[in-house]
Amino acid sequence: MQNSTVIPGMGAYPQMANVQTANANSQILGYLGRALTLEFSAGQHYLAQASLSKFRNETNYAEGFITLANEEFQHANLLTDRMVAQGALPSGTVLRPATPTSNVIEALRSCEEREIALINLYAEANQYCANFGAKEDQALFSRLLEEEQSQLARVNTWIEEYIQIMTQQQQPNRSFV
Repeated sequence: MQNSTVIPGMGAYPQMANVQTANANSQILGYLGRALTLEFSAGQHYLAQASLSKFRNETNYAEGFITLANEEFQHANLLTDRMVAQGALPSGTVLRPATPTSNVIEALRSCEEREIALINLYAEANQYCANFGAKEDQALFSRLLEEEQSQLARVNTWIEEYIQIMTQQQQPNRSFV
């Protein structure tokens, strides 16, 4: 086979044993791609919020934002693994820019918004996969849905704690002593 050139294509990537139909794959790959974009965007945003928090000397929130970012990047890893298992690679994506915030409550509310967007996407993808019978994809979307719901609960707890702290600091001491 002289002068023969082999170009890797779809066959160069691992394939699932029970590959779904092309229509299902394209729809599911669409969900995986959108999720990947949202996860990377969220991770980037959380790292930006961590840096802003450090500059405001809010180190405990900065550490929390870094933890959230790392979790989102782990989700991106799982999504990429799933795409490769279906014989695809992530395409180029444009990330949503990080939002500037001037205080912790703005930062937490912006994180809440991003978590809700991920939850909505995973709920839709999970339902689609359940309807179509794509069990492996449904298991992934279900897992990510639960993890995003947990992250949202954590962000909401931080919001409640912050509001409590601010309320306590603003109440005058009513002692007669």
